[in-house]
Amino acid sequence: MDPYFILTLFQHGYKVRTSTLYHLLKGKRTSSVLIYGFMYQNLRFFQLTPELTESQFNKLVNTLLEEQLLNKDKDGDVQLTVAGDELLKSQKNAHQWINNYRFGKTDEEIWRFLQFMVQVVSHLSYNNKQYVPLEQSPLYQGHLKKRITSLPRAELIKKLKTDWYSVFSQLSKEEADYFAMQFSGYQQIGKTAFQLLDETIAPFDRYLLKKERLHHLLFLIENLAETSFLKETIQPFLQKNENQSMNETKLLLKEHLSVEEIAWQRKMKQSTIQDHLIELALTEQIFIDRYISAETYHYLDKLQTPCEQWIYRSLKKENDTLDYFEYRLYQIQKLRKERDV
Repeated sequence: MDPYFILTLFQHGYKVRTSTLYHLLKGKRTSSVLIYGFMYQNLRFFQLTPELTESQFNKLVNTLLEEQLLNKDKDGDVQLTVAGDELLKSQKNAHQWINNYRFGKTDEEIWRFLQFMVQVVSHLSYNNKQYVPLEQSPLYQGHLKKRITSLPRAELIKKLKTDWYSVFSQLSKEEADYFAMQFSGYQQIGKTAFQLLDETIAPFDRYLLKKERLHHLLFLIENLAETSFLKETIQPFLQKNENQSMNETKLLLKEHLSVEEIAWQRKMKQSTIQDHLIELALTEQIFIDRYISAETYHYLDKLQTPCEQWIYRSLKKENDTLDYFEYRLYQIQKLRKERDV
């Protein structure tokens, strides 16, 4: 991994602990790690480097410290330096489309399926049965059969063409060519991503570029109309990225139940349900207000410093009734309003 990629994870400018950042990149799914990712706008890099060891990560951070691109204070917190900020501003790699939290678990699986579907429908449109399918796995074949038999052939071909035209028209020519050239079909054999990417690019940078392009594609498909054939097709794969236990809790939120009532119904600890609510609040609009007391609102509303700089243990000394769960929900709600998300 390039140490300068690590530098981008500090571009928020706040002092942070590097150990939590490491757990984020590894994919440790705890509420504290996910909150950290959300607060410092790094949640999209969740589980981006699951093979990274802590010693490797620390070596990368130390390199940046030695180059004075990062600075560590006496408490062990690390922050971007002026030199580090200037270097970042000179770089072009924004990684704006990478969203490993949303797509990372199944992104390659989805892309393989989409390639397989394009191949099969292409041959189907020419009534050709003499070809070797890209996928033999029942996982892909079963889902594909279900999808392509859900519509009359002519309608299927028309819908698929319309959806792909809509997606490709929103991509740059370079991105559109990159994906189109990987498709196989009637009288066409697709290339691999490896063949299409510049071989002079470092392996980790190629990995990031693949993620960037694929997640942009998936974002566009996910934002097609609700009745889109492509969007409906990838939904089962996207759901695998989600915390399924959390989704069961989400269903009970519609009944306006308290944390205690949800925990009782699900036979779980209240702390587990609270973790579910916090994770939901990170990416979705849920009814947070009912879980935050008027006293907590009144106390936290008075704080003047940015909430990214708040330290719970310090605030708890000031106000010993401050509840951690309510504190975190308030922080998330405040940041979502400020970021208009």
